[in-house]
Amino acid sequence: MQTRVPLEMAFAQPSTPPPVSRLPRDWHGFSAEHVSLETDAPYSFKSLGKSHYLALHDMSLRDGELKIEGLPTYHVRDLRDTITFVPRGCAIEGWAHPEVRANSFVAMYFDPEAIRDDLGARYARDDPAPFAYARDPKLASTLDKLGALVCEPEVDDLHAESLCLLASLEVFGVLADPQGKLSDRQLSSVTDYVEAHLHEGIGLDDLASVAGLSRFHFSRVFKATTGQNPHAFVQQRRIARAQQLLSIGDLPIDGVALAVGYRGATQFRRVFRDVTGLSPQQYRQQRR
Repeated sequence: MQTRVPLEMAFAQPSTPPPVSRLPRDWHGFSAEHVSLETDAPYSFKSLGKSHYLALHDMSLRDGELKIEGLPTYHVRDLRDTITFVPRGCAIEGWAHPEVRANSFVAMYFDPEAIRDDLGARYARDDPAPFAYARDPKLASTLDKLGALVCEPEVDDLHAESLCLLASLEVFGVLADPQGKLSDRQLSSVTDYVEAHLHEGIGLDDLASVAGLSRFHFSRVFKATTGQNPHAFVQQRRIARAQQLLSIGDLPIDGVALAVGYRGATQFRRVFRDVTGLSPQQYRQQRR
């Protein structure tokens, strides 16, 4: 489901190639994009506020202006590592004249109605207030990871959904309820589901549904139970299955990647090496 209504950007002097590069991604309840400026030409921007907007900036400006409903007008030039949040229904507009450098930002869009269950009992009925150019190392770290993930040619949807959910929860300031743990039956059901679907895409909502919990509550109790977040657990199981396939058969590396749920051999080789310290081919040779 697409929740992304991108920030509109208009350049007075359009160029070829385009003055801005946008990499958009969509998941269940969330959307995100990485935006890179290919020019130092000034531009205007605006958003009608059809969804929550959260952005991490890596930008420096010669000059600029930002207007958000309910806040004073901002004239800030050093936007590096700053965060802006604009709730749904709140308009945003302004202009910017970038410095000559690699300027970019990652933006996340989400609809609170789509993730109401995920926010749990402490969900605030009133949307959080907007803020601009704030500095929050914890939230910045989460958004920085999301931005790096968006730029990858093959995105792990489970990882992306987990990061988006974490970022939204940090914005809403949801406090942790007593976590509890998964029952043996719930953990067994989730593990069986993962093992049976390793060749497919596995989403956070899939795992939460098997356990009968919201995505937010499932993520917390799963880690409290296993010591791992859901993404790390699924990745571990994928690599364990890949090790079996590499040891007992002659399936090509591309085939092994597809059999354990990776969309391409490049992503599979990178993750396999990160986990085992060996390439798939090196691992196979050592087991023969």
